Amino acid sequence: MSVAKHISLMKVRKEMEALSEYANKCGWLISDIDEPNQTFTVTMKSPLDNEVYILEVCFSDYPELPPILEFIDPTTGAKGTRNAYPSGTDSFFHKRQPPFICNPCSRKAYREFHPQGVHGNWKMIGWQENAEASSLINFDGILKAIYSRISNEKKYECQRMA
Repeated sequence: MSVAKHISLMKVRKEMEALSEYANKCGWLISDIDEPNQTFTVTMKSPLDNEVYILEVCFSDYPELPPILEFIDPTTGAKGTRNAYPSGTDSFFHKRQPPFICNPCSRKAYREFHPQGVHGNWKMIGWQENAEASSLINFDGILKAIYSRISNEKKYECQRMA
């Protein structure tokens, strides 16, 4: 394993360990880390409509670069489809094709990563210093922000009645 991969892995393990108690309280299911692919998944359920969301996190080159955050459809297993993503009342869960989280914490939001990324004005290096990242500068902030949004009647568009 390269030094960069080892650093990313150690950083993520430390952050996820610190988050484990909160994750348990919220009922999140966090997979084991897939070390070779530098990924893990977090399964969350909206307390508003019981909709299940599976977030795949790719942390290659983290924390130097923001993670790749991709939702997986729990029914079909398809990644990155509109159906896999939560719907919100603002642009955080971006409705463009392909859908993505619109925040400096999400590598898919950057045009330098993805040609359809909307932010050509953001730079991935130094993403944690971007004022628009707010508190979403580590997995504690990122995962709590996602869960908070799918738990908030004013920010989340329910998929179905609970």
